[in-house]
Amino acid sequence: MVRNLITAIAGKKVAQKLGGGTLGMAAATALPFIAKRGLGPLGLALGAGWAAKKLYDKRQASKVREYPRDAVPATGVVVK
Repeated sequence: MVRNLITAIAGKKVAQKLGGGTLGMAAATALPFIAKRGLGPLGLALGAGWAAKKLYDKRQASKVREYPRDAVPATGVVVK
């Protein structure tokens, strides 16, 4: 029920953006079918991409070395 209301509102907005008429009506009619078939795999792909990015960022952060502030360079000169 809620999905029907959401797709009806979205379809109306799409039809208005396309100027109404036959093209707007066709787009508004096709929107529920596109949402039903296409958004599941799209959501899965986006979720997998998000998880892969988080894992990549975590691994990159673990590779960065942080030295203590009072560490002395190999030359023996203290840099402040």
